[in-house]
Amino acid sequence: MIDCDLEEKSQIVRAFCDRLQLLSGSQELDMQPIFGQARVKRVEPGEILFAAGDRLEDLYFIISGLVRYFYVTPDGREFNKNFVTKGSVVTCLSSFLQSEPSPFFTESLEETLLVCLPMDLVRSLRADDFRWERIINGFIVRLALQKEQREASFLLDDATKRYEAFLKDFASVSPRLPQYHIASYLGITPVALSRIRGRRAARNTS
Repeated sequence: MIDCDLEEKSQIVRAFCDRLQLLSGSQELDMQPIFGQARVKRVEPGEILFAAGDRLEDLYFIISGLVRYFYVTPDGREFNKNFVTKGSVVTCLSSFLQSEPSPFFTESLEETLLVCLPMDLVRSLRADDFRWERIINGFIVRLALQKEQREASFLLDDATKRYEAFLKDFASVSPRLPQYHIASYLGITPVALSRIRGRRAARNTS
């Protein structure tokens, strides 16, 4: 990770706080804890934000860029769990809510700009102010719903339907991903994905 200079950090954190004010619906939300403790990091492609087994000390908010969540099996195979981009939070719910080690890795796939907040600060804000609780719970609910929808898709949909859902849910992300990452997310091989894409292209041109 590369720290930003003070002027750039100030601009980024101020814009981030303005967005939080909009989410809260209140111009009276105290932003001093954020200004005081927020850090800004620029992450190169391929950097690991946190690894399986880590107890997270920071919560990350994506200002720009692209991050993937992935599991690694004992024999070294990787399986993509999720992709997150601008406006999303990067965390592990079990770490945030229960202080447990993360079961998965996160990696930047592009140069990614992040606002980093200490986990203890976020927990404290959530516990002490209902407006912060509403904002933070909004991010938590979004992550939980994504997890539930993904589980349902794996249980109920075939690979073609999962791919169609992926294209809808990740419309801005899919052109930025190599096919092997998409195949891993869908739980299929790159060859199987190529066949699905071929059939889809044939239908669209017929």
